[in-house]
Amino acid sequence: MPLGEIFMRRGGYFMKKKIIVLIIFLLLLTLISLNKSYDTGASGQHHIRLSEEYHMKDISDHWSREHINELVYMGILKGYNLKAQPDSRITRAEFITLLVNAMNLDNYKVDGKEHFKDVKKDKWYYVPIETAYENGIVRGYGDNTFLPDRFISREEIVITVVNALKLPQNHLEYSIRFNDIGDNYPYKFHLNAAAGAGIITGYSDNTFRPKNNALRSEAAVIIKKMLETHIEPGSETNSDAEKLNEEKEDIVNLVDSYINQYINKKNNLKSDIVFNIENSTGKAKEDNITKSAIIHYFNQKGYRVLENIKNLDIQVDKISGRIAKATAVYDVNYKRFLNGSGNLGDYSKDYKGKKEFSLIKVNDKWKVYNVKEQLFKDGKINMVWEQISVKTPDMSGVEPMEGLNIVSPTWFELRNDDNVLGVKESDPVVFSNRQGKIHMVDMGDMEYMKWARQNGYDVWGLFRNEFDIEIANKVLNSKESREKMTKLLLDYTWKYGLDGINVDFENIYFDDRYVLSQFVRELAFVLREQGVITSVDVTKIEPGSWTWSMCYDRRAFGEAVDYVVLMAYDQNGSWSKKSGSVAQITWVEGSLKGVLEQVAPEKILLGLPFYTVLWEEQNGKVVKSSVISMKTTQDLIRENNPQLIWDDMSGQYIATYKKGSSTFKIWVEDAASIRLKASLIDKYGISGVAGWRRGLETPDIWNELNDMLN
Repeated sequence: MPLGEIFMRRGGYFMKKKIIVLIIFLLLLTLISLNKSYDTGASGQHHIRLSEEYHMKDISDHWSREHINELVYMGILKGYNLKAQPDSRITRAEFITLLVNAMNLDNYKVDGKEHFKDVKKDKWYYVPIETAYENGIVRGYGDNTFLPDRFISREEIVITVVNALKLPQNHLEYSIRFNDIGDNYPYKFHLNAAAGAGIITGYSDNTFRPKNNALRSEAAVIIKKMLETHIEPGSETNSDAEKLNEEKEDIVNLVDSYINQYINKKNNLKSDIVFNIENSTGKAKEDNITKSAIIHYFNQKGYRVLENIKNLDIQVDKISGRIAKATAVYDVNYKRFLNGSGNLGDYSKDYKGKKEFSLIKVNDKWKVYNVKEQLFKDGKINMVWEQISVKTPDMSGVEPMEGLNIVSPTWFELRNDDNVLGVKESDPVVFSNRQGKIHMVDMGDMEYMKWARQNGYDVWGLFRNEFDIEIANKVLNSKESREKMTKLLLDYTWKYGLDGINVDFENIYFDDRYVLSQFVRELAFVLREQGVITSVDVTKIEPGSWTWSMCYDRRAFGEAVDYVVLMAYDQNGSWSKKSGSVAQITWVEGSLKGVLEQVAPEKILLGLPFYTVLWEEQNGKVVKSSVISMKTTQDLIRENNPQLIWDDMSGQYIATYKKGSSTFKIWVEDAASIRLKASLIDKYGISGVAGWRRGLETPDIWNELNDMLN
């Protein structure tokens, strides 16, 4: 693919009118055939996976991430092999293509002439450059050339954008001074205009560096800011209060219809969500096509979901040029009809819902280009994991745990054929090659579900790779495997009446970071359609820890799922060569603050350890270590009468005692240490806690957490 096509809108400029008409016809035909296949009961294969092209692999930690993502979501910018190449230079042709797309001129009909001798009709950039020329945006050089393949300078970008927006007459009064721009600089007028519109800023040393080649990231930022300035021809400016109120009303009405018309279609088993598709563009349009397929798939499987919302409140957060942001919050009830699975009866669950809309004005009409969605429980979350390796335990003798509202049994697991725990013939295969098969193992238990329901606990089934890096690599890099896993987890939510799925993939190749994010994104997208919460577990951000920390794109998770669980423990695991706390308060708080830079606080749950480590030292060196529960800790303290000293840095007692030539140390996890860690919930406004694991705690922990959370 030519480099220039990287920054072209999908569809390209070289499409002829007949081809465009044909594509529209085929899209309509596809929608008709989808509805027909549902009506006639056809049982074809329907994919419920998301398009990958709206998620670039190389910008997750880049400074320009937000701006590039916005242009990608709009459909203005397209990557190459799912990469935006933000630190590469951009050619004149590529930038003009971006600009023409952004100004909604991509359907402009050029006069067919060749105004530049180096821009021929058979070149991919002919139409955008001619469009820019005929609209007075570019002029070219004195020798009748345009030099489309030459890298564009920062200066040229400013001149081009100011010409495109006709900014000078609107910003004559603005004056900006860069250290490297003198009074005689020939384009100072253009710089003043662009700076006055908020389109450009200088570097941190207050230089502009006009002759430097512009980077793709810099170009994307300028285009994004330009969209926030640009008013379509014929529209009034946002300074007109009456016009602004009209715009807000239009946006509120669109968002209201967008939400309610879709729910009405879904509740009535109709996959022809025409209104949403027609009123969306870019990523949102692709997402709507996937939602249509999901509805059809639910119908095919006999999964009946009723979604009912009330107290819908829509606020327009921002209108800036051709871009707007709006937020909808509401109460929502989901009903699932479980068709006799486990005799749990019909399923009904209430949540709070939130949708964040991004809109762009196209041909004087607002269209949705992205929607971020979240379901969340009303009130703080108190969750505990239930570790299961082979069989779910009998819970009949387990006392209720005060304040607990979610249990997460480790029920679903990926295993190879040769796994020591074994696989059954009935365990579905999610991946196979010549080396063997990978199965999805289901250890779910209806008696456990009944126990949870009787005690008022929601159940989030945990899905894990069991720390197997190769298994994760195989299934995540296969679109087919990702979709199989998503469909199986969907099936299990119906089989058991689950309220959520907790994804716990640990020990992942750094190179699989993107595909892990894509799987989580696809899973959450599907599960949310039936009112199932999706959460994902992450570790502390630790540069250099490629397979245990940096393998997680926490920002991507935060945008995709309902909750991100920070496993804030194992600071010093039993494998450590130095004795210490598994979760000292300063380390836990630092870990939380790091994740808060990438994930919104209302989406974060803080993982707490209900265990610690017994360290045995000789001559100041660790010779043995073992994980012990809170109860075992208390037993050892009673038996050995250790020296107990409160340590402010760790936020816990350190117990020390001697036996023979050995010194034993325990950084005690108890009600006092848990209380201190749980205090971070209110301090940072996060949504609750998750304890590892049930059975390791002492009974007083539940009272402590209940008091802290309520």
